Amino acid sequence: MFYQPPRTLGLLTGALLAAWGIGITIILGIFAFGRPFDIVTTVAYIGMAVSAGVSLVFLYWCYALATLSYALDRNGLVIHWGPLSQVVPLGAIERLVPGTSVGVPRVGGVSWLGYHVGRGFIDRIGEVLFYSTHQSEEQVLYVMTSERNYAISVSDPAAFAREIQVRQDLGPTATVTHHVERTLPALQGFWTDRRGMTLALLAAALGALVWLVVAWRYGSLPQSFELYFPPSQSSPLVELVGRSAVLELPRVASILLGFNLVLGVGLYLWDRAAAYAVFVAAALIQVGFIVAFLLATSDL
Repeated sequence: MFYQPPRTLGLLTGALLAAWGIGITIILGIFAFGRPFDIVTTVAYIGMAVSAGVSLVFLYWCYALATLSYALDRNGLVIHWGPLSQVVPLGAIERLVPGTSVGVPRVGGVSWLGYHVGRGFIDRIGEVLFYSTHQSEEQVLYVMTSERNYAISVSDPAAFAREIQVRQDLGPTATVTHHVERTLPALQGFWTDRRGMTLALLAAALGALVWLVVAWRYGSLPQSFELYFPPSQSSPLVELVGRSAVLELPRVASILLGFNLVLGVGLYLWDRAAAYAVFVAAALIQVGFIVAFLLATSDL
C-alpha cells in the first residue's frame, strides 16, 4: 500500500518562501550591479549570495516534501522523504494514537504551514519524529514502536490501522530492523554534521570578511601606488596601475575558498578527519589573505 499526505499547502508555502529569497537575490543584484566598489556594494553582493543559498535550501525542502510518502507491506512501514527513507519493522509497531488524544507539540526542524519534518516531544509519548503535513491535531497519527515514535498524516487513520493489523496478522516475509536508508549516505551525513558544517560556514564567513576588509580600505587607497609585501621590503611586490588591481586579492581568495569547500565536501565521502582539515585550512587561508592585505596596505 502506498500513501501520500496532502502536500499542496506545504508546497505552496515553500514555493512562496523560495520565491521571496529569489526576489531578494534579484533586487540586491540589480542594486549592486554597476555600482562602484565600496562597502555597500560588497554587503549587497554578500547578501545576494546568502539569499540565493537560502532559496536553494527552500527549494530542496520543497522537493523533499513533494516526495513525502508512506509505503506499507507485510515487512514494515517505510517513510520516504527526499533522499531519506525511515524503515520501521511492522512487528515493532505497538499501537497507533490519534493526534486528538495527546495533542501536537512544537516541531523542531523543517516546520511551516502544511509541512512538519523534525523532532517533537510529548509528555505521554516521549520524543517523536514528525513526517507530516498536518494543519490540525485531527491530521496527525502517531505510530508507536518499541524503539521510537513517528508522526505521519494519512487521510483515513482507521483504514490505515486496519491495513497494518491485517499485515501484522499475516506475518513478515523477511527480517527488517529499524534503520535509515540514504542516497549518498556519507554526503548526507555532512549536512547533519554540526562540526563539519560549522567549519565550512566559518571558512565561508572568513571569505566574505576578506571582501569586507578590502572594501573598507579601498576608498582610502590612492588611485595608483606600489605595493610592498612585507612592508619593510625596499622593492615593490607589484606595481599597480590603479587601485582596482587590489581586487584580484579577494578574487583569488574566493577561488581558493570555493575549491577548498568543494574538496572538503568530496573528501567527506571517504575521510571525515581529512575533510575537517581541509575546512580548517580554507579558513586559515582566508585569514592569511586578510593579514597580508592589511600589512601590505598599512603605509598607504
